[in-house]
Amino acid sequence: MKKYYNTFIMLVIALTGLSLTGCSNDDLNTDQFGNDITLQSFGPCPVLRGGTLHFVGSNLDQISEIDLPGADPITQYQVLKSGRESEITIQVPAEKCTTGTVTLKTAKGGVITSVTPITYREDIKLTEFYVGTEKNYTGSVGQTLTIKGDYLNLIHGIIFADKDTVNEKQFASHDRYTITVAIPKEAKTGTFKLTDLAASPNEIETSEALVINLPTVSSLAPETIKAGNNITITGESLDQIASVKFTGAPADKFTIAQDGKSISVTVPSKATDGEVNLVTFSGVEIPAGSIKTVVPTELVATPNPVKNGADVTITGKDLDLVTGIAFPNAAGSIKSSSATTIVATVPQTAQNGDITLSLANGKTVTVAYKLVAPVVTEFSQTSIIAGNALVIKGINLDLVASVVFPGDGSPTVTTLTQTETAIGLTIPEAAEGTGLKFILKNGETVDVTGITINASSTPAVSADVKGTTGEYVTINGKNFNNVETVSIGDTKIIKFSARTNTSMTFQIPATVAAGTYNLKMVTPDGTSTVVCKITAASPELDV
Repeated sequence: MKKYYNTFIMLVIALTGLSLTGCSNDDLNTDQFGNDITLQSFGPCPVLRGGTLHFVGSNLDQISEIDLPGADPITQYQVLKSGRESEITIQVPAEKCTTGTVTLKTAKGGVITSVTPITYREDIKLTEFYVGTEKNYTGSVGQTLTIKGDYLNLIHGIIFADKDTVNEKQFASHDRYTITVAIPKEAKTGTFKLTDLAASPNEIETSEALVINLPTVSSLAPETIKAGNNITITGESLDQIASVKFTGAPADKFTIAQDGKSISVTVPSKATDGEVNLVTFSGVEIPAGSIKTVVPTELVATPNPVKNGADVTITGKDLDLVTGIAFPNAAGSIKSSSATTIVATVPQTAQNGDITLSLANGKTVTVAYKLVAPVVTEFSQTSIIAGNALVIKGINLDLVASVVFPGDGSPTVTTLTQTETAIGLTIPEAAEGTGLKFILKNGETVDVTGITINASSTPAVSADVKGTTGEYVTINGKNFNNVETVSIGDTKIIKFSARTNTSMTFQIPATVAAGTYNLKMVTPDGTSTVVCKITAASPELDV
């Protein structure tokens, strides 16, 4: 693999003059014993750990010991130049030494201390990583990842899969040259980074990818399952799984075996047919197979037929999956339920058809049912003149909302006196023909035979009328041939310009004061009928 490191070029200090960088002549320090030994400068500064450090001064070849802070005394050095303009070098220890002042000791016990502290340049290098054996870049969660380089002691975290999942407290071992760490559950295939976790962090990223072995699935059973029951998924490394997803819903409950070879998961109520996916801690989804969810079966509705407003009982299997019920043309509600029984009240507006049972996962099943209908057993008269009272007897007549009679405009009666076994009403004057029709409270209709409605001889007017006193108006209706006299209030109409059985034109007497009156018609037998309202207006006067 490629080496990632911050390259550096160590400046070789020329041995001419005071060409060293990093420490100034202001740090001049001399031997107090009068040996004319002086330290003029040292460098480079900062110096690389393990690199070469130069000292320039006078008679430095007479130094017996050099002490760097934190390091063991150094007595071996190389003399590059001796005498009044001398120069010596030492190898900086790779470890232990810390920042601070440098001390030079003479053979006679003199001490020369630098004023400027020594500092170090530490170039972090990442030379290789592997899992198990060298050159192996593939591993599984929990296996040991070994990272090699230099100055790795300055690394405080490893970033796997875009997350800082491991800090140095979790390293198995950590020194300048090596880091060993267990591959975390969150790691996924890809490069990773070393970081010093500073506010503005320095990061080193690998060029090679760490390949993470994913869990594998060998089986899922059972494939047909009832919501609330468990399926078992078998495979390898399943302890890397963080969650289980069904089509329609995530799993709420699952248990992973200690050996990581199986998962027992409860199918959520909202899960439906489709794929099951396992999601690792690193966010990778692994297909585990597919399932088919069961629905209630062997459904039967009783009683059948059932009456609107009564309870219907549905029996079958797996009815505890049902969360809602609906009837044709009406929503419903469940009164009680178990795995084998559901009880619900049939709404008044429910119609014939199929009852629909809905499940939490969106699936539905249906069960057929029928509604009872009103049945007529007797009429008070089987042949009757319109306008007369009628009594209808039978069963389930309380289901009727209105009665429609034959005739022009399908005259309808909505005000009924009724019980479960009888209906009382007055037949509209406009009715004529055979049979009638029930309109039920649920909107359905029932045709009824066995009755004849004869036309009424009572005069009738189709609409109220307006006119001006002294002028003629026309009214339309029926049975006008059976009218002997017409009056507005108590004022008899005398002048007619036209008259048929369905229409008449007459003059509003000038003696009628402006206002609204009852228009009354009297038949030859003396029966007086108010047929409509008539409004008379005063004539406009020419000035």
